[in-house]
Amino acid sequence: MMRVISLRCNGLVSAAKQGLIDWLSSKDADVICLQDVRVREYKVIDDPRFCPEGFTPFYFEGEDEGRGGVAIWTRHTPKAVMRGLGSYHLDRDGRYIQADFDQVSIVSLLPPAPWETENEHRAAFMESLDAWMRKIRKKRRHFIFCGDFGIAARTVDCEEWHKHNDTPGFTKDDRQWLESLLTEAGYTDAYRAVFANDPAYSWFPSEPLFGIEKPGAWRTDLQLVSEEISRRVLAAAYVSKRPFDDRVPLIVDYDLSLNLEDEDG
Repeated sequence: MMRVISLRCNGLVSAAKQGLIDWLSSKDADVICLQDVRVREYKVIDDPRFCPEGFTPFYFEGEDEGRGGVAIWTRHTPKAVMRGLGSYHLDRDGRYIQADFDQVSIVSLLPPAPWETENEHRAAFMESLDAWMRKIRKKRRHFIFCGDFGIAARTVDCEEWHKHNDTPGFTKDDRQWLESLLTEAGYTDAYRAVFANDPAYSWFPSEPLFGIEKPGAWRTDLQLVSEEISRRVLAAAYVSKRPFDDRVPLIVDYDLSLNLEDEDG
């Protein structure tokens, strides 16, 4: 079994002060994917306060220490680590890191949120990400994409959905972008592979959103997996009792191994 935990931590230093490292240490993860770490790698790379024992951390930081940045912490040594999508304009905020193992590639990513950046930059990133995710489906590998996609795909993923028809992240275009990955590009929402229609949320906005006083909770933090391994999702859960700021972790267990000799095909 392989356990992957993903979380938009809203700043690694802040999350660590809230008990993130102790909590993760008790969860027996194989890989931990963090987004929005907001930290310089050299400040935390050798500090045990910022990574559980037994893990090797890999970071991709943004130009601005106060925003963005992604990380992958793993118990297993990857064959390769790829940082960025290959464009300075797209990669300047540290939004994509990929660890390649024998048969599985695991990605921690943080697309620009619909409301936090200029539309042209977000559109370019989403177009590039979409093209990349479709291109790699031709490879004979499993892929797991972990991150806050900034989109609630269905009404069951947005607590007050009737208030949000015009809200970025729940517009028709946003939802169609995500839906096309799930219906045309060959990906599966790992949580929905276990709970097809159960309400679940990962983001609990504490302030008004686009003028909506009580925006309700959203499920925007996902693990999207290659369709071939959707049947290998053993369990999935959002840990609502352990929030870090306004986000909660997603834990998914897979019937997979990161080591080729242990993989049953």
